[in-house]
Amino acid sequence: MPRLPFATRRTALIMPVALPPAAPLPVALLLAALLPALSAAPAAAQERFPDPPPEHGLYSDAVRVGDLVFLAGVVNRDPDPATQFRNAFRRIGQVLEEAGSSLERVIDITTYHLDMHAHIDTFIEVKDEFLPELPSWTAVGVTELYSPGVLIEVKVIAAVDDQG
Repeated sequence: MPRLPFATRRTALIMPVALPPAAPLPVALLLAALLPALSAAPAAAQERFPDPPPEHGLYSDAVRVGDLVFLAGVVNRDPDPATQFRNAFRRIGQVLEEAGSSLERVIDITTYHLDMHAHIDTFIEVKDEFLPELPSWTAVGVTELYSPGVLIEVKVIAAVDDQG
């Protein structure tokens, strides 16, 4: 079984790849042609925000790669749903600014709702206050979120400002 190297930023991994016994010759040739390009591809430069990292040390609030900023899920524990959602979007705005972007540059949003139908109308109103453009949006109903009292977790991807 041939082994293919895949380079990562910190180490090279060797991953076994098995071709079907009767793999057509063009597939084998295509794989052979692609292997050098895959193993030589440099890791994308990444910037992590905030700097210094959060005290919890579990993850970065945001990672900037090229012209995109990827935010980890943002939550708030305020007992009032509308206030909770507004505070989450305020925090998202702060992290995006640190990373050279803004709420106006959000291109994708994923939301995880503890009870989607109970608060969706309130969430949409708040979302529309903070996101003037219409990003793509995926809403997911979940049975549990990490922090008690949290009704929603919001994760976004944003473009970097032209001057950012």
